[in-house]
Amino acid sequence: MKRFLNQLIPFIVIGIAIVAFAFGIMLLAYLLFFGAIIGFTLFSILWIRDKFFPTKKVVPTKKADGRIIDSDDWKEL
Repeated sequence: MKRFLNQLIPFIVIGIAIVAFAFGIMLLAYLLFFGAIIGFTLFSILWIRDKFFPTKKVVPTKKADGRIIDSDDWKEL
């Protein structure tokens, strides 16, 4: 009986490993599937928002020409 169990244990361990691997692949597939659904939903919402409610374009302020001296060394003590 002990010899039979010693021969049977590797098959049980390999079977558990195969089931765990298959479960991991299925879990990864579900995560990718639901991630794709959530990503597509967010993309669609943002696309619709940008298409129908465009943001106002901000005009950049013009920088003053010339040199700016940013130092306290020029003040008298």
